[in-house]
Amino acid sequence: MAATIARQPSDQDPVYFNHPGVAVVTWNPDLRAACLESQGWADTCESHAALDAVIRALRAHRGSRCLVDNRKKAIKPADQEWIAEDWLPRALGAGLRLTAIVEPETGPATVTIQEIEVRYFSTVIRAAEWLTDPPEAA
Repeated sequence: MAATIARQPSDQDPVYFNHPGVAVVTWNPDLRAACLESQGWADTCESHAALDAVIRALRAHRGSRCLVDNRKKAIKPADQEWIAEDWLPRALGAGLRLTAIVEPETGPATVTIQEIEVRYFSTVIRAAEWLTDPPEAA
């Protein structure tokens, strides 16, 4: 498996968000997961747009899994509250149940999430392996 999770657009594997240097959100049919690859720091509007694209991907594919590659950025504290209070309930409503997060190289970025199972990984390969062989609940 490649070290990146981003893919080129296609009918079966569309791109839901693509802002070079910020983030790309795709659907990975092999993982049956929405994949968000952070490419650098994003302002609040860009962060929200990328995360909302994850919800669109989940809905479009009736998905329950998400792989987040945060090696190149951490979640800003100001955005963590929005994620917990606004985005997470909508993501759960869209079907999200498993999230694999590859930690930033500068240390863990945490968000309190109790409704879904979240695991942190040091590599995209390990995160993808966990998603493809998830716990029984998924």
